[in-house]
Amino acid sequence: MTLLYKTVNALLMALCIIGHAAAGIFLTNTRLLGLRETEGKLFILLGNMAAWPLLGLVQALRSGGFSGFALSLLRPGSFAWLWRVAFTLLGARWLAQEVYRLRHPRPDPPELLSTQVESVDMRREITEFEGKARTRPAGILHRLNEIYALEVITHEVKLDRLPPEFDGFTILQISDVHYAHFLSAEYVRRYVDLCIDFSPDLIVLTGDYQTYPGDVECAARLLSPLGEWSRRDRSGMGTLAVMGNHDRDAGLAAVSHALRRAGIRVLNNEHVRLEREGASLYIAGVADPWGLKADLPLALHGIPAGSCTILLAHVPDFLVTAAGRGVDLQLSGHNHGGQVKLPLLGPVLVSSRYGRRYAGGFHKMHATLMYASRGLGGKPPIRFGCKGEITRFMLR
Repeated sequence: MTLLYKTVNALLMALCIIGHAAAGIFLTNTRLLGLRETEGKLFILLGNMAAWPLLGLVQALRSGGFSGFALSLLRPGSFAWLWRVAFTLLGARWLAQEVYRLRHPRPDPPELLSTQVESVDMRREITEFEGKARTRPAGILHRLNEIYALEVITHEVKLDRLPPEFDGFTILQISDVHYAHFLSAEYVRRYVDLCIDFSPDLIVLTGDYQTYPGDVECAARLLSPLGEWSRRDRSGMGTLAVMGNHDRDAGLAAVSHALRRAGIRVLNNEHVRLEREGASLYIAGVADPWGLKADLPLALHGIPAGSCTILLAHVPDFLVTAAGRGVDLQLSGHNHGGQVKLPLLGPVLVSSRYGRRYAGGFHKMHATLMYASRGLGGKPPIRFGCKGEITRFMLR
């Protein structure tokens, strides 16, 4: 058996396994992520993600393995053959897409003037605070899991319609807190304090504050320093929030009331006007687009034509609706940046009707710029190759 044949055979086996993994990712994103949140959902997601590539490996080994898989693809006539060919082609397509993405990265929009990234790795501190010995299994998992390793990203963004009086206005975005009993409360306290220390002009929260309904009140208490800062330093207009799909599942009224009691104003298909030296900047917020409750015309009603408007919408997919409706900048979360990024497979967990298109970062449609934050939490509480983020926008 020649070296060339062995190489081709191994490559085809790998493509078959990648094709199965891609199918598992598609099923997870389109079906399983939408399941009701329960303690067992984590095992369903992880089990499904592991089962598909394992199935691909078993198929490849049963069909000739390292000596005859390539030849098995040349022997048509059965459903098993059709299955192998289909998933091998799917793997080839997926790999080609990833290679193309790496060689042709999406260019930054012209509105993005500069970007700075600062790493804030809390894994060691949180491990010690939680009392987990760093050499024991729980401590080792804490160190490998990037759920407590975040980045502070500062984007300088030019908005053509921004009034000169608002030049240098800073907005800090927090998204997808996803607090639950398995997430360290100390982690949330630390990044909330970090946000307040930055003392931006405005803090916006773009949805999904807890994972389970029973964690609503605790999540609101952990975020309450943002409300206290808003009342103390920004006359009650310093922190604005919108609802996400998990907030709908937990009960919109319960989550909204909890945040309002914490001093955080919730925008539900409405807007607020910020004033500086007689000039205006409008911040609009829509209800959860995932639940089909978002009403953009209502949220924008009363905003004078030509005004600079920033929209808070939990789901990045809402860009398709917001584009061309007078929105200058949309801030979203929801997709967690994929949460897990694997070599050859890219972002794994992207709950979007557009696949991985809006996993994270800047996107533009017509005159509307949109930023999808990677968020700070996770469900399941695992991050790999995709750290959480606090995002600062300096408007120009």
